[in-house]
Amino acid sequence: MSAIPSVIGTRQPNSLLVFAKSSIGRKWIVGGSGALLVLFLLAHLAGNLTIYIGSHGEGINVYAQTLHTSALFLWGARLGLLLVFVVHIGTALSLAVENRRARPVRAAKNAHLQSTVFARTMVLSGLVVLCFVVLHVAQFALGFNGYAQLLDAEGRHDVAAMIIKSFQNPFLSGIYFLALLLLGMHLSHGIQSVFQTFGLNGRKTAEILKRGALVVS
Repeated sequence: MSAIPSVIGTRQPNSLLVFAKSSIGRKWIVGGSGALLVLFLLAHLAGNLTIYIGSHGEGINVYAQTLHTSALFLWGARLGLLLVFVVHIGTALSLAVENRRARPVRAAKNAHLQSTVFARTMVLSGLVVLCFVVLHVAQFALGFNGYAQLLDAEGRHDVAAMIIKSFQNPFLSGIYFLALLLLGMHLSHGIQSVFQTFGLNGRKTAEILKRGALVVS
């Protein structure tokens, strides 16, 4: 009878938490969070393309004003995006460190020969993109660009003029060009990895996924 309390009192580990800490679980987390970030980028791109609406790009001014209509929604979206970003980066780095420690030197050399440059630079491109995101947020979301006080004819924040004047600086434009090139490389391999992680790729679909990832990137 004395053994019964000890059995009852033994706390079983949470299966979901155990899975999340495993290598496969963390790959799922990286894949899922990466997919959410890709969806955000597509939505962000669609919003930025509104600068081509109107003779002076006033479409993006309307878009920006609409986003700022609800502070609760805007900051909720920002904090949610930040959480996804931190989870994606932190989990990806933990996997990269674990793989480097577990991989023998010879196997690493063979993997290096068989992998693509996009795959080999995932950590580097990801960290560069992180630095770029900090710059981008500081410049356009926080207004550290010298043009944040501009207003259009309707009295709205003139986002279009801010963007156009900012990118007249060739140095800044060069930074954005290089950062977006690295982002494209990161996405090209990352999108393929998402399908592989969730077992959605195969011999027949591999080439289609590869080309599709390049197009989306």
